[in-house]
Amino acid sequence: MAEQRFRVWFGDSAASEDQLRRIEEIEVTQEMDAFWEARLRMVLCLDANGAWLHWPGETSEPFSRVRVELDIGNGRFAPLIDGPLVSIDAALDSQPGRSVATMVVRDDSAFLNRDEETEPTFENRKASDIASELFGRFAQIGDTRIDATEATPEATTRRGTVLQFLRELATANDRHAYVLPGDAPGASIGCFLADPEDATDLPPLVLLGAGRNLANASVRQDPDGGERSHAQVLRVDDQGVTRFETSAADLGLMRALPAVPADLTPRRLMPPADITGEDPTAATTARARRSGYIFRLVSQVIPGCYGGLLNPYLKVRLDAGATPYSGDYLITKVVHRITPSLYTQELEAKTNSVSEVSGAAVAEALGGGLQLSISANVEIF
Repeated sequence: MAEQRFRVWFGDSAASEDQLRRIEEIEVTQEMDAFWEARLRMVLCLDANGAWLHWPGETSEPFSRVRVELDIGNGRFAPLIDGPLVSIDAALDSQPGRSVATMVVRDDSAFLNRDEETEPTFENRKASDIASELFGRFAQIGDTRIDATEATPEATTRRGTVLQFLRELATANDRHAYVLPGDAPGASIGCFLADPEDATDLPPLVLLGAGRNLANASVRQDPDGGERSHAQVLRVDDQGVTRFETSAADLGLMRALPAVPADLTPRRLMPPADITGEDPTAATTARARRSGYIFRLVSQVIPGCYGGLLNPYLKVRLDAGATPYSGDYLITKVVHRITPSLYTQELEAKTNSVSEVSGAAVAEALGGGLQLSISANVEIF
């Protein structure tokens, strides 16, 4: 694999070689339905008069822009995060070489989470149209990616920040509201999207064999997940009752077999507070889809052995031998760690189904003269 490189932008200027040398580590945490955050740990030292040298606060104003990009070895830099500097943390010590300042950067959704207001003006409008309008109010959002919604509630009132309201809209409409770094600094992408249906072109994560690139894989099963969500709503116009129910199996599984057999699937009632209109379809669908992700994967990529850049909201295939856990996973969290000498990726992912494994495949994997070293743990919590 070709050499991996990174670069950092402070405002409109690329970090100098001297600034890059002072960066001990960059940790970028990307997570679904949460702020993306980067922590840049920079070394400090004292001059002859006891003054701290290279303190980041001297050159970087609060909420000034910081952008981190990475080239994994394909010759193209991809942004890991682009957003405002929200704080500077200090760890100071009188002994030489032990003092650091950590610059904390968040994605541009931080600008959407500043001011709390009440805005009772969204009447008879689709959630996707509201999301498009709200993203358009911020200069930091240069583009949007929005999946259209159908329901048109009679009245929708915004209480709280724009980001809080967008996430509430997203949860009620089977969507996710988040911000991605754009191709150009200061032009992020506002997203109001459903879970992806198709897998990306990311290379598979391989746990066994010559192409192994994954270590310490743990798959945990949620014993309370996989429900069939049921809702009933009293209609105002005719006093009738609208009923709707669905499950992950109805919505489409990522693999061949459901995580829970149909006759063992628990039936759960929707809480009334989660249904804000007379049509419970969107809210019930969202709950059933979230509950359907029964299996959760935690693992880490072996440094230098994987040719892809992992990100949340993408699907990736896991090859874990002849087990039901092989198949597609939706990535929910990635932690990128960059040092001058090493780049690592840790990931969390989820899936709503299992793969069918024949007896012949299991016998071949466990016998047949083939030795396997499996580093996977399966737990039930």
